[in-house]
Amino acid sequence: MQSKSYERLIRYSFNLVSKKRYTEFEMRKKLTRYVERKDNLEESDIDIVVSRLIELKYLDDKQFVVDYANDRVRLRPRGVSLIERELRFKGINNELINDGLNTVDIDETKIAIEILLKKMKRWNAYNYPKKKLKAYQFLYAKGFRRDAIYSAVESCYDNLESISGS
Repeated sequence: MQSKSYERLIRYSFNLVSKKRYTEFEMRKKLTRYVERKDNLEESDIDIVVSRLIELKYLDDKQFVVDYANDRVRLRPRGVSLIERELRFKGINNELINDGLNTVDIDETKIAIEILLKKMKRWNAYNYPKKKLKAYQFLYAKGFRRDAIYSAVESCYDNLESISGS
């Protein structure tokens, strides 16, 4: 027979995972805050609840990395270094991040070109060197690696420069 503390924590955690995916670190953080806010809950039950969630496959950090990277590339394109930083912020260790990202096919240059083509229209008022600078800064802020940035900018702007002769 499980304690009432366990029952309340497991119910709360099921409510959380029904709305959003969490990493193990994030779930521990949420449960710890819940225990601090509520009376008659034991912090020792957090480990048991997290273990149960892992056993039921509601928490799986390795799969979370793969799914997060795929979603980031598809929905809100970012470079690999920014995705890594976001995953570290979510409490996932570097080994799991590297293993997960190695299974995901991310073509940074292609993604950088796609988002750069959408953004280029905003910089029409600037001269050619300023446009390229804006493009470099934009892609760097999105977490793309240098080689992908240079390839994307050259692909987008150097072709335009030779065509327009500006």
